[in-house]
Amino acid sequence: MPRLQKPESAIDRLSLLKKSTETADKVQEGDKTYLTPATLQRIADFTPQFEAGMGRLGTFSSLKQKEIREKNSAMSELQTYMRDIWAGKRRHIYRENLHLEVFAYYQLPQSGNNPDLTQEGQWLETAQFMIEGEANAIKAGYPLMANPSMAEMEAKLVIARKERKEASEADKQFDKAQEAVSDLMPEAKKIIDRIIAELNFYLYEKDDASRRRIMRNYGVRYVYTINEQNEDEDDNVPEEQTNKKPPKQDRE
Repeated sequence: MPRLQKPESAIDRLSLLKKSTETADKVQEGDKTYLTPATLQRIADFTPQFEAGMGRLGTFSSLKQKEIREKNSAMSELQTYMRDIWAGKRRHIYRENLHLEVFAYYQLPQSGNNPDLTQEGQWLETAQFMIEGEANAIKAGYPLMANPSMAEMEAKLVIARKERKEASEADKQFDKAQEAVSDLMPEAKKIIDRIIAELNFYLYEKDDASRRRIMRNYGVRYVYTINEQNEDEDDNVPEEQTNKKPPKQDRE
């Protein structure tokens, strides 16, 4: 027998609330209603703020993704410039037979191997140390780095820091929006439980199929076992059935 499935996600709960209101609004004078005026008023008072919260969450989710994409791009460019500087400095030192101590100005070990940097903060700090290191290298009589220059890398560092800060701010805004929606979820659950309880009460004497049909009109969904026929395409299909592989076809 189909089993009633209460919505768990915010979007599914919002959908049920709006569907319940839509169905109740279509009830003509003299027709039977299955939700009390108090419940309908509670839905009407709550749904707009819940919908607004979901809208803000979607907006800040998109903003967060955008800022993360831009930050990742900026970090990638900075890392490319840093690696190019390291490669150029290695060639320069070996070509000019300079002392290996020059590597230290550019945050390289005497082996000349690139440092193992795994976190964004490490890349940003290392880039800053490279800028300061070259200033000291110039004072020590060593030539400027070129193609790319340290000034070009510094410009990339400025952009990377800016994008990282903006991504962090977007993440905070998203968290606040998510918390706001989470704070509304208990009330959404209570209202939905009340809707289902009232529907079950007023539909008690109806047969199972009729009760499910009417409750679907109010946004309620059902899950089925594998062998049960799905009465409505909006209902949930069991996972075992959705993941079932099609039969193999014989080769011609």
